[in-house]
Amino acid sequence: MTRLLRLAAFGAAGASGVLPNLAVMWLLSDRLGVHYLASAVAATEVAVLWNFVLVDTLVFRRRRAARPWWSRLARFAVLNNLDLAVRLPLLALLVGTLHLRSVPANLTTLAAAFVLRFAVTDRFIYREPAPEPVHAPPRVVLDGYSRMGA
Repeated sequence: MTRLLRLAAFGAAGASGVLPNLAVMWLLSDRLGVHYLASAVAATEVAVLWNFVLVDTLVFRRRRAARPWWSRLARFAVLNNLDLAVRLPLLALLVGTLHLRSVPANLTTLAAAFVLRFAVTDRFIYREPAPEPVHAPPRVVLDGYSRMGA
């Protein structure tokens, strides 16, 4: 799969993860009264699991052999939690200063971080294994003449 196709598939998986993210955010903050930042953390954790399953099985299924599933999940979770640490201050700015509602503000931060998440996932979590070195066939010398192969 080309990088552009992987980007599109990653985007589709991520877009499908927006629904559970926003649903959890809405349920916790709008219906249960949980603070929007705590709701964003919980929503992210749900979406991380959702997105990992899709990304691992659909987008990078041919690159999974390099690491066991739990290692890929751990790296994916670390990336997305680091991403969350960057998105939370932006979310606070959008809600607290610009007075956006929490769910649209959360969607804005998710979209803003998309390309960086793909680049890190593509290059570090599911990097392609190095190609096998190509070895030249051995040279065989018979009767003073050199021949390739044997």
